[in-house]
Amino acid sequence: MITTLTLNAAIDQVYELDSLMIGQTNRVLQKSQQGGGKGVNVARVIASLGGEVSIGGFVGGLNGSKIAELLQEENLQTDFVQIVEESRICLTIINQQTKEMSELLEVGPTIHEQEWIKMLSWIETQAEHATYFVLSGSLPQGIQKTAYATIIKLLKEKGIRVALDTSGDALKKGITAIPFIIKPNKDEIAQLIGRSALTQEDLVHTGVKLQKMGIEHVCFSLGEQGALFVHPSGVYKVNAPSINVVNTVGSGDAFLGGLIYKLSHGADHTEAYKWAVACGSANAAHNEIAKVQRKNVEKLIDEIQITKI
Repeated sequence: MITTLTLNAAIDQVYELDSLMIGQTNRVLQKSQQGGGKGVNVARVIASLGGEVSIGGFVGGLNGSKIAELLQEENLQTDFVQIVEESRICLTIINQQTKEMSELLEVGPTIHEQEWIKMLSWIETQAEHATYFVLSGSLPQGIQKTAYATIIKLLKEKGIRVALDTSGDALKKGITAIPFIIKPNKDEIAQLIGRSALTQEDLVHTGVKLQKMGIEHVCFSLGEQGALFVHPSGVYKVNAPSINVVNTVGSGDAFLGGLIYKLSHGADHTEAYKWAVACGSANAAHNEIAKVQRKNVEKLIDEIQITKI
């Protein structure tokens, strides 16, 4: 069983406009809505590929009830911890003329001490039957920046492999607990090491350093440039297949979902890396967030090459 944790779950709404005019009335041409948050998106991809996955996290208020309802409609397995405050809404606006995307992300609720204690108890219970645990997304207000590190240490003591996908202080402190997988993008790594721009050599140097700390899979998602992976056996570059980009929101989550799915099924790391890039690309080729189809992923696999550098 794979368990994903989204501490700052959301309702993801996508509005498509003919064009976005600031300071004027804009008419929405199409609207879509689904339960979201990075861990939710990872789970959605794993489930679409045929994996067994459970979704956890905090939800609260009417938005929290709507998140749970939307996920149940997708037949996704959920087990949320209820909180007092309202869950957030994240809005993506797509300009159909230019294909540009704008995101409006609410901060979300503040988590109170007793709710955090309840979450740690929930994680202890989940650990009894999980083999992989995915920690994704921002930390909600009220939780210390060391929260992911605390969870990683707890899960590692029980022999569970943990993937971490976050940014800022949560990533910096989470890394110290040595997760099994990390998946920062280029901007997140630049922020982590205090650099404004990174070359491939910079990424390799940083990745090797992180891998030598004990992180098994250091994965740098690079968008249309593919991805770079650092593993105990070496450094790998994976190209991205040629696609018509429609909506890149959730592509990093799809990337991680494909990676975890293949690794959890015993695949060689090089095969898992190709599936990660294929899932990220499949997501970017469609409007819907993290709703990839296995047949489309398998078609893209044929276009992907992996090179040891």
